[in-house]
Formats: sequence, structure tokens, C-alpha cells
Amino acid sequence: MSSTRVPLLLALVALSAASSPATSQTLTEPLRFLEPLLGRDWTGMMTAPDGSAQWRTTRRFERMWDGSVVKFTSATPDVGSAAEGYLYWDREAGRVAVLVVNGRGVYQRGSAALEDGIVSIRGVISFPERSFEFRNTFELRPDGRLVDRWFQNAFGSWRPGHVVELTAAPTREDE
Repeated sequence: MSSTRVPLLLALVALSAASSPATSQTLTEPLRFLEPLLGRDWTGMMTAPDGSAQWRTTRRFERMWDGSVVKFTSATPDVGSAAEGYLYWDREAGRVAVLVVNGRGVYQRGSAALEDGIVSIRGVISFPERSFEFRNTFELRPDGRLVDRWFQNAFGSWRPGHVVELTAAPTREDE
């Protein structure tokens, strides 16, 4: 084998190993509690607080940058709502940090943890005119549904917001 082919062959082997399914779902230790949510298109119906309307909504969690970041996307097209965020290990704070931004100039920052088997995100949501605390939970049920619950204190006391039951499209491994 020529000396120019050896480096090319080694590069192809390394690229193949890096993109193999065994490494594609591995997260760094602080983020591992998010693995069951990864790589699926979660869809469900969001109901208006007064029950007057419903809208199709989606959520997705994706592994990024060698498992050191989880990208979160959310979309409810019928009401023009879309958001993108990132969960990552904040070394200085010693916790999983969250930053989510949407197209209306709204952003959320906080932290995420596994609490009693439920992914819990707590933080502050900032609108152009005000900010308040929120809590968003993601509970993966034994039947495979993902329940997304929102709570906020925008009006003083804590109040529940949306509850969305989401189902996941099968992954290649499920088919």
C-alpha cells in the first residue's frame, strides 16, 4: 500500500467510528438523564388554557458536539411559535444549564435536572416587557408518551400552564 493511502485509510476508519450508532447517542455524564428523549420527533396537541382551541406542536432533543450539548427545538406553527435551545454542563455553576430563544425576542435561562424520574427545567423567562420564573417538566411515561407540563408565576402565585402529551415517531432502531 502506498504511503499516501495509509493516512487516507486511517482517516476513513476514524470517520466511520465517529459516526457509528454506538457513539451517536452517548452523552457526557451530566447530560445522560436526557438520553431517553433524544433523536425522536415528539408530536402532540397543545390545548388553549380555556379549552377553546388545540394546536399541533412538536418537540425534539438532539445530541451535539460529541455529546456535550443537547439541542432542544419546539414548534407550534399554527400560533407562530418556535423555539430553539441548548442544555449543557456549566462547569462554574456545577449544573446543567439551559438557554432557549424564540423568534419573538423571548428567551429562557435556567437549569435542568432529573427530579423523581422527571426532567425538570427551572429558570426565568424574559419577554421584551417583563420577566418571571417558570418550571417546565418532561415526564416519559411507561407507555412511551412524553408529558410536557409548564408552570409559571407571572401573576404572583404559581399557576399551571400547558400540558401536552406527545408521542414519538419510531426511530430506525424501533422499526
